[in-house]
Amino acid sequence: MAVRALPITSFCFLFLGAAYLAGSLELPRGSAAQPGAGLYPLLLGIFLVALSLALLIRSLRKNETEPEKGEPFPKGKDRQRVMALGVALFLFALFLKPLGYGLCSAVLMGVILRLLGLASWGKIVLISILTALLSYYLFASLLGVPLPGGIFFS
Repeated sequence: MAVRALPITSFCFLFLGAAYLAGSLELPRGSAAQPGAGLYPLLLGIFLVALSLALLIRSLRKNETEPEKGEPFPKGKDRQRVMALGVALFLFALFLKPLGYGLCSAVLMGVILRLLGLASWGKIVLISILTALLSYYLFASLLGVPLPGGIFFS
């Protein structure tokens, strides 16, 4: 009997979403006028649980006798881009605390823009720096989220 990957995967995401949702309940939610640190995780947990549950139900109802059309994973250059993006995200998470949010987010945005096919290095640098500054302002100044400064801004 073949293992059906979609129900197993959707169940795993349902479990992770439920655990994330349970953890978010311990954080202060605040009010509509002044949201607390737990509001966004609460909404994200609810969203993840709802989508995972819908996918699980759909995958259990689906007739698995007919083969799925389409590729399960990209091939060729598309596969290389997907893998490069995965490596870039891993490195972002690895170096976020020591190097800081500003530098890591600018480099990540530059990598994403290059992988998407933007060829002009001037545009890549400009968009990356502006995106990092804007997102830092949004999260650190407006929302009050503490972001790591890193070795340059400690």
